[in-house]
Amino acid sequence: MVELLSMRERFVKDHARIAQIASELIGVLDGPSPPDSLTLSKVRWAFASCLMQHLAIKERHLYAKLEGDDRPEVSQAFANSKADLLRRFDLYTVHMELWPTAKALASWSAYRPKAIEVVKIFTDRFRNEERDLFGLIDRFDIDISTPSPVSLNWTRKAFDVKAKVEDR
Repeated sequence: MVELLSMRERFVKDHARIAQIASELIGVLDGPSPPDSLTLSKVRWAFASCLMQHLAIKERHLYAKLEGDDRPEVSQAFANSKADLLRRFDLYTVHMELWPTAKALASWSAYRPKAIEVVKIFTDRFRNEERDLFGLIDRFDIDISTPSPVSLNWTRKAFDVKAKVEDR
């Protein structure tokens, strides 16, 4: 039997999956010496792809609805949240630009703390979303069960990140 999840339940489940992959990535990063290239690439891509898929779905079902809401309290709260998300995502993409896999392996001691920091910005973000954005959904009875047109293409961003993970 297939279990049908509400979008909110799916988001929470995705957050848990991203946290699990983040933990695996941090486990690889905790080593004093670098892993092999394939191991690092695989776990970096697992984190990046799960993150991008999640953001793409969330854009269609949550972010677009909050952004388009006519109530000032909702749209302003989301504007602040979106600015925070874009700031965090910019930090992530800059990190990926600066640290393709080969360079990360070659400068392991410099890469490790920066990578751990950038991974944690998203696990923190999702905890905040569960509190703040899900609170808006509840308080204002916003239906997130159906998709809306989007303004951001997270899937395209994923391919930019993948090139850095694979050192292309």
